[in-house]
Amino acid sequence: MSKDIQIDIKRTGFPVKVGKVELWFDSSFENLRRYFNVDELAQEKLKVAEERAKHIHFPEEITVESLDEKTVDAAFDVNKEFIAAQYDIIFGDGSFRKIYKEYPDILALEKALEVVGAAIAQRLEEQETSRSKEAKKKQNEYLNKKAKKK
Repeated sequence: MSKDIQIDIKRTGFPVKVGKVELWFDSSFENLRRYFNVDELAQEKLKVAEERAKHIHFPEEITVESLDEKTVDAAFDVNKEFIAAQYDIIFGDGSFRKIYKEYPDILALEKALEVVGAAIAQRLEEQETSRSKEAKKKQNEYLNKKAKKK
């Protein structure tokens, strides 16, 4: 009877708490490429949202009298989809829905995105410094082993 081999994989990344909601930021090389293109990817999703809202007439000059509920809702939905796209690109699909359920305040979530971005950038910098030190250490160990063999 053969016994299964179990190799555990530790995911690359770190938890990020937005309010009470804990999300996971995947800092693998594969995901970082998406993360560094977040603006571009979010713009693509924004275009889709704007296309859906195209049938609604936005007045040239916006005044309180010119705004009707349908126009306000359409503008809100476009902005909400843009913010949602950014959360979902950064933390994975469904992340925005999870946060918005707990905090249904699009302006607060939009402001939090700036703080999230800055905190993630700082953590990535720390990780890169740590990775560089580890790589240098392994390189030195290898060179020392090689030198001892001679």
